[in-house]
Amino acid sequence: MYHIALIRSASSAVSKSGYNIQEIGMAKELAKLGMQVDVFLISDRNETYSEKTGVEDRVTVYWLKGIKIPGQQGYYRDLNKILDNNHYDLIQALDDSQITTVLTSLYCKKKGIKFVLWQGMYENYPEKYKRMIQYLFDWSLLKILRKNTKYCIAKTTSAKKYLEMKKFSNISVIPVGLELGNFSNNRKIDYRKKIGIPNNQNILLYVGKVEERRKPIFCMDVYQKVKEKCDDCCIVYVGKGPMLETVHNYVKEKNIKDVHFIDRIAQNELPDLYNESSLFILPTRYEIFGMVLMEAMYFESPVITYKAAGPIDVVENEIDGIIMDNFEADKWAEKILYHLKNNDCKKMGIKGKEKIMKKYLWPYIAKKNYKKFVEIIENEMEK
Repeated sequence: MYHIALIRSASSAVSKSGYNIQEIGMAKELAKLGMQVDVFLISDRNETYSEKTGVEDRVTVYWLKGIKIPGQQGYYRDLNKILDNNHYDLIQALDDSQITTVLTSLYCKKKGIKFVLWQGMYENYPEKYKRMIQYLFDWSLLKILRKNTKYCIAKTTSAKKYLEMKKFSNISVIPVGLELGNFSNNRKIDYRKKIGIPNNQNILLYVGKVEERRKPIFCMDVYQKVKEKCDDCCIVYVGKGPMLETVHNYVKEKNIKDVHFIDRIAQNELPDLYNESSLFILPTRYEIFGMVLMEAMYFESPVITYKAAGPIDVVENEIDGIIMDNFEADKWAEKILYHLKNNDCKKMGIKGKEKIMKKYLWPYIAKKNYKKFVEIIENEMEK
């Protein structure tokens, strides 16, 4: 039985109940295929601890206490100690621009363990201070990582192009999958009754963090223009984040009607809301993959989104969703109104679910990862 580790290097916290954690979804399916898998994530309670999950408890999730460094960097002092206590055939770490990824590649080289770079990031940081960190990182550490990295797996074709630009080689593209476990024990909720939405109103839905890259003000501008020409619609906006108060104030200032804010919904409470919505709106400038996009498609809520890395790989424009190549509110509103008027949202939603069921659930995707991991391990063993 091969023993592998999946390390999420960044310091961004994740929620167990409110987020599809990609590493855990992959690990559970790899365990079913016969692997023992350890997953390393930033701790959600400021201490290092572990949990068992997956078939026959073959998955161990280590929640690591760490130090956050500017630029979404994290340093985890307990990581090497835990790695030393286990024998790994392969270790995979996330993204080229993380100090923990570089340190992991050095650890693997020293211990003779196969190392895989798992890449989702597909462009350099846009923020000024992060660009400076990126520049210093590339100047000082990128060569080390490149030297230690024989194998890369990119989540999207855009991530592959990014790695090629950074002069990495031997890159495979394997998308991420959607885990349905968090939606089990679905708590049935009549959201129209709970929120007070008439049966004749179309629901536009947003679920995600309220932050600049998700363009919440633009989202409200689009909805306002839709509302001006289609009174029988509303928007349900689910999420918390640094721009939430700004969005609340903007809605009041512009007197935008029928906006329903919900701070947070557990994943097992989301299915009925997805099912009830006519269209899922994701006006994100930057999207590594878009787990929420796949969730919406799985629950037959067609998506309208921007041509970011994840969406352009997953969505077939005008077939199972809508891809926009601009951030012009009039054009987004026009596209939404067209599809609402022609009643083809349901048809797109059905096609979207069919695609996710066939191509983007973890049982299907993990088989590709399993095959690649075994190939790397066994090819190296022959040498």
